[in-house]
Amino acid sequence: MSSGSDKSGLEFLKNKISDERGFNCSYYKESILKRRIDSRMRRAEIDSYRDYVSLLDRSPQEYNALIDTLTVNVTGFFRNPSVFKAMEEVVIPNLLFYKKIQSRKVIRVWSVGCASGEEPYSVAILFRELLGDEIDDYLFFVTATDIDDHMLNKAREGIYTAEQVGNVSKKHLDRYFNEMGGRYQINDSIKRYVKFRHHDVISGEEIHYFDLILCRNLLIYLSREVQDEIFERFLRSLNPYGYLIIGKSETLTPQAARKFELIDLSERIYRKPP
Repeated sequence: MSSGSDKSGLEFLKNKISDERGFNCSYYKESILKRRIDSRMRRAEIDSYRDYVSLLDRSPQEYNALIDTLTVNVTGFFRNPSVFKAMEEVVIPNLLFYKKIQSRKVIRVWSVGCASGEEPYSVAILFRELLGDEIDDYLFFVTATDIDDHMLNKAREGIYTAEQVGNVSKKHLDRYFNEMGGRYQINDSIKRYVKFRHHDVISGEEIHYFDLILCRNLLIYLSREVQDEIFERFLRSLNPYGYLIIGKSETLTPQAARKFELIDLSERIYRKPP
């Protein structure tokens, strides 16, 4: 593809996306951005970045499809079950212990890059199962953020195919989902705990006082410098003894590793020191 050598055309396209759609391409690894843009160009049978810019000007549908491609993250209910097992056996019991000794009743969780909502709903189900009726003794909620408004709207609907809920146990499916002609909608007993909002973890306003942050499989797309800044933000966003969980293929930067306490290396679970 001749576009591979069209460096100026690629830079022009990246600047256009950043200016018009608020997706700052400079934060992301260029190899990943280029691969995803080239994929859309092949589908459109276009081999020049300049020609692709012209297509974006003519076709809002293609522009939306490109943004979806750039922001896509693989997700799923209870993805990486061993992580949720560690949350069930270590993270949540310890959080509840600290809440008890501090006589505090607020539990705040942040799901970063929540995509279509499977992760934050999974976390809410896990807390609901562990706390049972005692969940109403707490002010518990999950803040779920993403930069893709299309995906956020899907997450708010909470409607999934049978394939998408394949990792959900029958017990949880019966208890927390309503079947709708072969599709499954998360019901209000879980929806009430999850609040979705548009937010850019890199450049958006800082949000604070979280007991648990999940940022899984987003950092691998970002430059090391941006990762450093995000870890600093997470450190400020967490309460003392708050937990951070990242993707199993991701690692803390050396700078961040000096500031977080390692809890479980295999599951990539860390804690903010007091």
